[in-house]
Amino acid sequence: MKQLIPQSKFTLIIVFGVLFCIINSDASAQYFQLHLVSSAYAWQRQDTVGQSSHHLFGYQTAQLSLADENFSFHTYVQGFNDFDGPLKNKGTLRFYNFYATYANLLDMVDVSFGRQMIFAGVGNGTIDGGMVSTRFFDSRLKLIGYYGALPIASQQLKMVDDQAHNNMLGAQVVGLPASFAKLSLSYMRKLIQPETYWMTRASDSLGAMQSVEITPGAESEQYLSGDVNIDYDIVSAYVRTDADLNLEKISRVQFFTRVKVMDPLALTGEYIHREPRLSYNSIFWVFTYNAISEYDLGAEYTICKDWQIFGRFGNVSYGDEKSNRLTVGGNMKYASASFSWNTGYAGELSSLSANAGYPLFDNRLTPTIMAGYALYKLSENAPQSDAMSIGAGAVYRPVPLLSLDMQVQWLRNNVYNNDVRLFFRANYFLSDQLNLF
Repeated sequence: MKQLIPQSKFTLIIVFGVLFCIINSDASAQYFQLHLVSSAYAWQRQDTVGQSSHHLFGYQTAQLSLADENFSFHTYVQGFNDFDGPLKNKGTLRFYNFYATYANLLDMVDVSFGRQMIFAGVGNGTIDGGMVSTRFFDSRLKLIGYYGALPIASQQLKMVDDQAHNNMLGAQVVGLPASFAKLSLSYMRKLIQPETYWMTRASDSLGAMQSVEITPGAESEQYLSGDVNIDYDIVSAYVRTDADLNLEKISRVQFFTRVKVMDPLALTGEYIHREPRLSYNSIFWVFTYNAISEYDLGAEYTICKDWQIFGRFGNVSYGDEKSNRLTVGGNMKYASASFSWNTGYAGELSSLSANAGYPLFDNRLTPTIMAGYALYKLSENAPQSDAMSIGAGAVYRPVPLLSLDMQVQWLRNNVYNNDVRLFFRANYFLSDQLNLF
């Protein structure tokens, strides 16, 4: 099928749109922000028994925004390469965001176009398209609508070929009936066309073989969701329900509440029931699956300004099987520690972890340390194994705009006897007032 927007024109549409809006803006200056993160991760992977490979992952991310009074342009790009692995020098460049926004059109409408993340109730994901948000009654009522093609798997800056069968559309209505309450109703429909592939098939009864192109049917998701968020006095609560319109059944029910019983003590409770999220007409329909129900009860107690202890107990039901989990721990200003215990269908696990960091020289240098130990069994009859990990590092901030992080990690378990890894990251943030036009 002929694509709606040629791949070579997608970038030009955004760029020319950006220039047009900036040139026609009444503002005399543009606010420029740039956040650069360079990171490296060196480690050794055990590919098979007796065989391993070394890796040096390198990442470079850039978040850039250019804005004036009403117009803004945003992009989030990440480059990756494994400099020492089997696929070295075959780097990738991914565009997670690349969009322009015009805000306060008629003092009530915001419009954005390009590659952007959607967070609108049940609708979430990335699209190559547009989104419109309209506000009414002093922003107490908001209407959101969006439509766009799904990005290609490599996240390159070009459109998917078959946009008619790879897209997402949806809408959300958000209301604020009171200062302590927020209501939302959302709808999302997503079409996914898997790529075609070739398979060898028998062409006649004599067993002659030939290559056949397989074209899977388009998969789809269609959901309707409603949620309520309340934060009133000592009680906060969140309720959500999702309905799968293709399967005509409730796919998710969620309830969470936090009650501040007294000044130092707060109690929490959560319940979630969810069906596996399977696309309509996908191959996973042929498998037998069970819904998952879980609840979690917790308590938080503040001893003083910088000290807090907490405890949580949870239960997960996988149809006829169940699993329990218990977590207790504490947080202080510069350190935290926790113990967790899991048992049942999901396996057995007992683990202890702790971490600490203390700022020195007016927060310019922060040494950090972390440690963890676990005993686990993957099933009831499996042998018990243990794992230990230790990490030490430091964060150095010579100037407010630059920070350098380094950490050495050591791990030992029944697969790795002596696994050492090195992580490094540099953050740089730049902001300035420009007068380009």
